[in-house]
Amino acid sequence: MKKFTALLLCSILFNINLFSDEKEVASYTAQKHKVDFYKQEAKVKEALVKEYDTVVKLSQNLEKDIMKNDINLRTAKNILTVDIWSEKFLRSYVPTDMELKELFKAEKPRVVAKYELRNILVTYEENADKIIAALNKSKTKKDKQESFIKYVKSVSNDLASKQKDGLTDLVDVNKLNIEIKTALKDKNEGDIVKVNLKDVGTQIIFIEKFIPEKDASYEESEDALINLAKRKALAKEMDILLK
Repeated sequence: MKKFTALLLCSILFNINLFSDEKEVASYTAQKHKVDFYKQEAKVKEALVKEYDTVVKLSQNLEKDIMKNDINLRTAKNILTVDIWSEKFLRSYVPTDMELKELFKAEKPRVVAKYELRNILVTYEENADKIIAALNKSKTKKDKQESFIKYVKSVSNDLASKQKDGLTDLVDVNKLNIEIKTALKDKNEGDIVKVNLKDVGTQIIFIEKFIPEKDASYEESEDALINLAKRKALAKEMDILLK
């Protein structure tokens, strides 16, 4: 009895029906404010209920008059209907192990090449050419790396990487700037390349580490396979609905 009374008081306080409207308010809160309605304090919940009530009334009045037969509204509803359904379908669909293994055999996923680079950024290309000429006189990769780091500390304009001796995080080749990606093609660890960046300067790059592209193991590709399986299932479901 006490539990029922508490629920009744809650319903009266927030002016919502616990079996329907509360879910709408929770959905509105999540979509509009990106927070969990149920984790908010009482006053915040009350404000959210009033806010949603205002939105609903305003929306209904607009659709009856000003926005009646509005083509943009109709189009937006169509887009949202499909988007919301698609998102829910993708969240709920769980591919089987057999699906994933069949996809793994069919797709033959690969791990893209990765680079770990050091860089020096200078304003003028002629200065970059002088630095590269000096670096290429180094007898070993280790000597070249040590000399490169000295130049990073003394002349580089890239303040962010300068704090880490010019070293950048390991990065997929597909995420590199197109000019850098092109310059690095067919180069090896310890090589130095030069890239002119418009309105920025000239970048001198030392290849610290190169991890070649390779066939991915099932474990390495599992997350990508799950996403792919979900997308394929979504496409099939759409085809069924369109028939």
